[in-house]
Amino acid sequence: MRDKLSKGINAGGIHPIVARWVITGEMILKTAAHFGGEVETAVDMAVLRDPNEGKPLLPGTSLAGALRSHLADVLDGYRSSEHREVAVLFGAARSDDAGSQSPLIVFDSIGKLPENGTLEIRDGVALDPRTGTAEAHKKFDFEVLPAGTVFPIRLELIVEDLKQELHLLSLLSVTLKGLSEGDISLGMRRSRGLGAVGVVNWKAVRHDLTTPEGWLDWLTSDHEKPIGDNVPGYDSIAEALVAACSYPSISEFPKDKRRRMLVNLELDIVGDLLVRSPAASPDAPDAVHICSAGEPVLPGTSLGGALRAQAIRIARLVRESYGDGDQWVDRIFGPRLESGETAGSKGPAMASKLRISESFIKNGSMRRQTRIAIDRFTGGVVQGALFEEQVQVRGNLNVRLELRDPTDAEIGLVLLLIRDLLSGEIPVGGAVSVGRGILSGSAKVSLPDTTVVYIIEGNLSVEEKTREVFDAKIKAFCEAEPLQSEDEKS
Repeated sequence: MRDKLSKGINAGGIHPIVARWVITGEMILKTAAHFGGEVETAVDMAVLRDPNEGKPLLPGTSLAGALRSHLADVLDGYRSSEHREVAVLFGAARSDDAGSQSPLIVFDSIGKLPENGTLEIRDGVALDPRTGTAEAHKKFDFEVLPAGTVFPIRLELIVEDLKQELHLLSLLSVTLKGLSEGDISLGMRRSRGLGAVGVVNWKAVRHDLTTPEGWLDWLTSDHEKPIGDNVPGYDSIAEALVAACSYPSISEFPKDKRRRMLVNLELDIVGDLLVRSPAASPDAPDAVHICSAGEPVLPGTSLGGALRAQAIRIARLVRESYGDGDQWVDRIFGPRLESGETAGSKGPAMASKLRISESFIKNGSMRRQTRIAIDRFTGGVVQGALFEEQVQVRGNLNVRLELRDPTDAEIGLVLLLIRDLLSGEIPVGGAVSVGRGILSGSAKVSLPDTTVVYIIEGNLSVEEKTREVFDAKIKAFCEAEPLQSEDEKS
């Protein structure tokens, strides 16, 4: 009994609670997102819905998992073993039966679609890197929530020891900061731009549970709206937490341990672009460029597929003498399953190290046009081969690439891809054989050592120091030690 009391646990195993924090915010989808659920619909993969109202549902378990993973990345780097401080905020890992319960409670959230917004349908296909066309029997469709969908989020932090309160708040601030700054994505295909989020209107209230008044305030608070309009909202979670307590500041936790290469691309569409999407109405053209929330987009999946196909060509050429070109591509883009293979058959299943954003296209226009197929023998129109397309004409967009925990050799391969993309050698989308999908532009490259360099649009010129840095990375890729295949490892 004495041991329990010394640990702050009353007889009967009940933990004392000295304070309870309530935190709310408005999480807004910046891009389309898919939170999957088992629902009988006409599509292959449906969006998870609340069974009572049929509205989109974000489970608290999904949000908590993403938050936990982000904190682990910040504290100890990508793909590292989980830092011990993660368990302080989120409780013990599933495999730790002797661990503690999480002091952080993450609630389910029911979403609200944007005004006049509806669920969207997207096609998914697997591209053959040799031909650039869709593979047979590898097409599926899935529902996505449109950009602009709002999920009101709610979290509660239980404080059992006042001496640990500031430490818990510091961990919580670092974790939730990832939502505000776009470092956390949710749902399916996060590495290809889906599920990007941002949070506004952070609010926080602290209930002092050492007093009867504090208990009454918490018990009588509105469950649907636990924080009233009298509490101001903030864009920063740290500001919201400080405003709700007596601490002068919420200190930043240890240095961010994430190593990553960030590339911000400012791209222009040269001519037309067509990434096909299902028609929304009976009178729509046969092929329509994809839109989200009514705005044209370049999906990260389309750009990722084009980059992977080019990466295979480059790696096989450069690494021909070593015969490991495909393995380098798998290291960056993740293993690609061939027909008959299952997850894990090509070694440990890994997500793509290269994250590619989904980007809205600005300052362009749509054009509806008619196309025909010509019989090469007669020179006449093929019977029944008249169809209409609605393509995106010109426009500009910003694309963000993030290469996580890269080696110098991996950076070198990505730099070769960036050069080809900016010079128009990697067309994107459909009908590239007729000149569509050509992109050009400039880039800002932030290397893991915090070096920031620029690639200028037009002649793709760089400063002499930058050229030396790039040459060293590309040389590292060309001269890297051969990679072992899974068969050789076993």
